Amino acid sequence: MGEGGNRLTVQDKPLQVVVTVSLGETRIEGFAHKGEKGAYGVMVVLVPKDLAAFPALARRDQSDSDGSFALRDAAPGQYTVVAIENGWNLDWERPEVISRYLPGGVAVSVTESSGKLVRLSQPVPVQSQ
Repeated sequence: MGEGGNRLTVQDKPLQVVVTVSLGETRIEGFAHKGEKGAYGVMVVLVPKDLAAFPALARRDQSDSDGSFALRDAAPGQYTVVAIENGWNLDWERPEVISRYLPGGVAVSVTESSGKLVRLSQPVPVQSQ
């Protein structure tokens, strides 16, 4: 039950909630590579460093014929981009499933000053499911 517009009471105990609102307008572009070549049809996932925020901040795309992908509407934060071959049937939204792919991913940072486009400086290696 809300009180005063900025206080919330849960089980008769006051709880203060801090909310940060940010426009997630940054587009992250890159390439998924298997060996030295672009990989087609690969699932690419933008995974936030804070896995507790995973469902809300994750973004997903499928690589094109040249291996290119675009992850739209990324909010500021620290992320890892992973590319998973035949990953479409994975229960990828579960942190314990996606976390095993993080060591093989590419780190990316999105800040308020990143602008509308961030291009990854290296290809994302395709990992087997």
